[in-house]
Amino acid sequence: MFFYGCSFAPKQVGPKPTQQWAYAPDSIVIHPLSRIRVTETEHATIIVHISLHDGDGFACRGVGILNVKATTPSGEFLGEEVINLQDAEINRQHFDQVTRTYRIKFDAISKDTKRAQVQASFKGIGDGLLKSNASTLVNHSQDD
Repeated sequence: MFFYGCSFAPKQVGPKPTQQWAYAPDSIVIHPLSRIRVTETEHATIIVHISLHDGDGFACRGVGILNVKATTPSGEFLGEEVINLQDAEINRQHFDQVTRTYRIKFDAISKDTKRAQVQASFKGIGDGLLKSNASTLVNHSQDD
């Protein structure tokens, strides 16, 4: 017996933009999975996991503009990403279904970077600006 065209995966059409969305993001946090990862090259990668939470404290997706900035603790600029989560395909590309976080990478960071300070903000459609607390990531390959 053969079955053709059977699929149980939901159709991915993305979130529906609306100003009356009951479970829209209410807060934003830097998730503990965020880290500095050193590869075999001369560079490191900063991987930032951003979690948006609704008013009940549950992780959710958002429709709007996500901004993530990385600096050294002394303020030296390491990188910034502005991600348009209003685009359903971009939203899907950055959203990790397992951790329910948005994953943002900063490549080509010096592997000598001992610490990075990351902060994120999110501006939903018709909503105010949400800002995370700053979070310090430690390059554990630099531990003595």
